[in-house]
Formats: sequence, structure tokens, C-alpha cells
Amino acid sequence: MSSTVDLDALCAGACMSGFRRKVRAHEHAVSVYLAAYADWQRAVEAWHPPLVRPEEPVRPEDPRLPYPVHGDPVYCPSCVYELKAMLSKLDGAACVYLRESDGLRGQTDQVRVSGSAEEHSLSPTIEDLDEFDSWLRSWKSAYLGIDTFARAGHLADSITLGTAWLVARAERLLTRPEIALDFGQEIRHWYGKLAVHDPSEMAAKPRRTSKPLRCPQCHLATLSQLDGEDRIECRNRDCGEGRGGPAVLTTEEYEALLDSALTAARSR
Repeated sequence: MSSTVDLDALCAGACMSGFRRKVRAHEHAVSVYLAAYADWQRAVEAWHPPLVRPEEPVRPEDPRLPYPVHGDPVYCPSCVYELKAMLSKLDGAACVYLRESDGLRGQTDQVRVSGSAEEHSLSPTIEDLDEFDSWLRSWKSAYLGIDTFARAGHLADSITLGTAWLVARAERLLTRPEIALDFGQEIRHWYGKLAVHDPSEMAAKPRRTSKPLRCPQCHLATLSQLDGEDRIECRNRDCGEGRGGPAVLTTEEYEALLDSALTAARSR
């Protein structure tokens, strides 16, 4: 089965990841089987009654595979559209990341402009976004076939312009055989890193809010609540080990604990 499948001809996108995984798992299972079969043959040659005859290993069945989708030339049209959509969301995600990161409100984004001799102490958020902006400019340079150029203007403006420039040319980049695979994989990397700040994803998913009280079971500051839910959960996976799992409180139970903590604090 697997010898007839040309994995290199398949679409390099997510649509064929399950196909590849099944084929490679089957190939591994067959190699294990062949080694076990060779051991079995040697054991049979050395076998003599009244010893129990060695049991022959079972060859793994061929996996049930979906219809293969081939790249055109690297990605199929659906994956090109998906990657372009991811790229188009990165500007908004970067802006939310800059705005919502704790402790960063009011910090300047005027950092690392090429040619400046002044050194700046960058926050982790600015470090990430500066690297993202550099990535955008490097792909613009690769598309134009020129050396990397310096950023012009503020970091946020540069990210907005760089993202828009690449989105307009994404389909052409994703159909160039020599660069499409790297470009697509790097889009996925950056979307994976910034997706938590994607405004469209944030609107679709309920927000989780951390609670100030410590967990009554593991005593860590790991209690949180999803918007709209009437329960508070401990997010420490080791909480309640051997006792039924992490703590779960109703809103009323949590508020009772909060009132007790406030009363105790006032009495001190």
C-alpha cells in the first residue's frame, strides 16, 4: 500500500497531515512486523516438539485512507486560502497582543529602527513583535529579490503595512515551488504564536478570568472561570491527585470563601 503513495506529491498543507500520519504509522508497523517475522522464522527453525510452536506474527492491515489531494504545485487551493486567511489575521492579533499584554500599556513601540545607535530594553511582547516585523520584511525582500531593508516608522505601522503587502501577494508566494513550503510553514508558526490574540477567535471563544483566591485544595493561585459558566475550576493539573481531580467550586461556594477571607483579613 504505502509504496504506491507518493507523499511528496501530496498537498503540503494541513488537509493531508492525517493521510501522511496514517501512511507513516503503517510503514513503521510493517517494519516492526518484518523484524518480528524474521525472528519468528528463526525460532521455528530451532523449534522441536514438545515445546509450543512459536506463534506467527500478524501483518498489519492497510490503513483506510481518504482520497489523496495533490499540491498545485505545493499546496492545494483550499490550503492556500487557509494560509492566506491566517496571514491576514496576524496584524489584528499583533495589535491586540501589544494592547492587552500585562504591564506593557504605555510602552513605546519605537524600537530597533535600523541605523539607531541607541539601545533599548525591550519587553517580551516588543521582542516578539519586533521579530515578527523582521519576518514580514524578510519575506518582502525575498519576493522582490533584494537585500532586507530597514523598517520605516513605528513598529505597529510597519507590521500593518508589512502584513497587508504580503497578503496581497500571498497566493503568488504560496505557488512558488522554491519558497512556498517555507512560507506556509512560517505563517502557521506565527499564527500559532499569535492566535490567542486573534480578535475573531477571541470573539468566538469565551474568556477565562483568573480568580484572586488560592485553590482550597492545592493552595495555588490557579482558580479561574469561563465567562457564562457557574463554576470556578483549578487549572493545576496536579491538584487533587489521588482525590478525584482538580477542585471545582460553584460561584456560591467561591463567594463564601471570598467572604471568609475578607472577614479574616479585617479582623487582623
